[in-house]
Amino acid sequence: MKEYSRILIEQYCEKYPKTKKAATLQRLVTMSYDIASQLTDYDAISLEKLIERERNPELREALEDLDDFLFGW
Repeated sequence: MKEYSRILIEQYCEKYPKTKKAATLQRLVTMSYDIASQLTDYDAISLEKLIERERNPELREALEDLDDFLFGW
């Protein structure tokens, strides 16, 4: 995963720490650092929904990069 994508997502999480979106993204980014993490179908669906709703093109690209890295589908 591109480090720039991680930085964008982490900046978003720092800017909006009390949102459900930030909590989900922070959990997924944390899991991306752990090679032994167990991702679920719920994680994949949640991320796909976030990607679909994202209006910021840079953040959307970062989320797609996270999706490719975590799920590789």
